[in-house]
Amino acid sequence: MKKKALAAAILAATTLSAAPAFAAQNPFKDIPKDHWAYDAVSMLAKDGVIDGYGDGQFSGDKLMNRYEMAQIVAKAAEKYGSVQPKDKGAINKLKKEFSAELKDMDFRLTNVESDVQDLKKNQSSFKWYGDARFRYMNNKNGMYFKERRAPGGLSDGSEYEKSAHKIDKRIRLGLWGEPAKNVSVQGRLKVEDSTDNHDGWNNGNVEDNNNGKFGYDQLEFTWHAKNGYEVAAGRMQKRFGQGLVYWENPIDGISLKKWFGDKGNVQFGWGDMSAENWGAGSAHDKWCPSFFADGKLNLSKATSLTATYFKTNSDGYGTVTSVDAYGWLHSWGKTQKYYLNQMAFGFESQLAPKWHINAEYVRNNVAGSGRVNKDGFWTRLSYGKQDWSKANTWKIYAEYAALGNYAVDSTGWAHHLNFAGGNGYGSDNGGARGWGAGLTYMLAKNTNLDLAYYKMRPYDTSFGTYRDQGYAAFVFSF
Repeated sequence: MKKKALAAAILAATTLSAAPAFAAQNPFKDIPKDHWAYDAVSMLAKDGVIDGYGDGQFSGDKLMNRYEMAQIVAKAAEKYGSVQPKDKGAINKLKKEFSAELKDMDFRLTNVESDVQDLKKNQSSFKWYGDARFRYMNNKNGMYFKERRAPGGLSDGSEYEKSAHKIDKRIRLGLWGEPAKNVSVQGRLKVEDSTDNHDGWNNGNVEDNNNGKFGYDQLEFTWHAKNGYEVAAGRMQKRFGQGLVYWENPIDGISLKKWFGDKGNVQFGWGDMSAENWGAGSAHDKWCPSFFADGKLNLSKATSLTATYFKTNSDGYGTVTSVDAYGWLHSWGKTQKYYLNQMAFGFESQLAPKWHINAEYVRNNVAGSGRVNKDGFWTRLSYGKQDWSKANTWKIYAEYAALGNYAVDSTGWAHHLNFAGGNGYGSDNGGARGWGAGLTYMLAKNTNLDLAYYKMRPYDTSFGTYRDQGYAAFVFSF
């Protein structure tokens, strides 16, 4: 059918409104203003009754089959309840004319919906995901520049520390699903090792406790209760605040979280911090019972405040270090009390479409002697709009940090920083103070190149500066 069907469509459009037809802007290219159907077709398109053929053309001179016309009638019938009584008669005539096609359309749609439901019932809710990382790190733990002195005060003219660097490799494979209503489960396997691992003393390759380590760093069950409550148990992956206290590390335990819509959330929990298996001989090697409380308050869509409390107290095996009067560093293993009692307050804001800022203050109330060793501050200002789903998107950032020796835990690298930040040489040395800059660039979808460089010095010590710190990382995710 040709013009007869088009005339019926125009009749349907003109009966949908009591307002007189008038010249509206024509959205279709192939109908001139002097065309006899111009006003009616324009109004039909404006009301959303007909959309043309998707290329900006109405193509009114094309042959229109009865199913295409039935679609137009079906759209007109959707407005049946809102038109005047006299208009309903015209719509009923159109529905009667195309009743067979309309019935067939309903039958086909019902079958499609049924097929979709069957597919959903037979399809597993579990989804795989993962990532791989290859990273080169230079002076990860912060080696000093210092002249070495032999006993008696004579200098051999060499530097106190040689170059320290290593190459890290890591692959993680995760699984997420909803086995039952309001219940989700998430698990992840991880394998990692390092090569070319130089400790900074003799520039030789040393053993790494993470070499060939394989295991799981997450097996978390979450019950999504009513009124915004969530209860999680198992090996949970946790991140707190802006990342100075704990960032994407596992804890074996249980937590309770409450969401307050878009206003924010608060969570409390308890668990074993040693779940990460940080490495043999570390302070985290034994059971580390920990309590945490963390909250976020959204002041607006762009700005939020965070607060974190984290406490752990355990008998662990740690390395004690000191520097003698001649400048030699001594270290030995010793069973000692390992503890943290940290408070952190953070701030985050999207200043503009491409400008973003993070800042966080942290204090460890049970750190070593002196206030300078248990307080810390970190901030990052970034520019750009990185999108992991889009190639050639990027972000650059600048950072400033002032972290006392015991402000953050760097023995297991629990924090979000790209450098150690604390746990340096001696009870009153170490820490970090200085600037850094980085670039993160998407080489392709889900494929990232990350570069960073830091110029740091100890937080409060007579040593002048660390060697340059930095890394280059290649990351792929799916």
